[in-house]
Amino acid sequence: MSYCCSACEVNWRSSQADHGRCPMCGAGTVRTTGPASDDADLLYRISRAESEKRDVYAHFERYYAGGEQDRFAA
Repeated sequence: MSYCCSACEVNWRSSQADHGRCPMCGAGTVRTTGPASDDADLLYRISRAESEKRDVYAHFERYYAGGEQDRFAA
């Protein structure tokens, strides 16, 4: 059992597809009876690492953007 993303052309394992969404592009997936793609594990780890990096960067930007606004207001 796998979830197929036609945009990325990857068959994801059921544990990798979050509520039927592709972890790489966020598009919807279709449930299939075929096996997961050979590179699904590697692509999943890469997409999770990129997601975490974006979250850290967004937190960094919010922190320093708020600090600059406080400095200019004083």
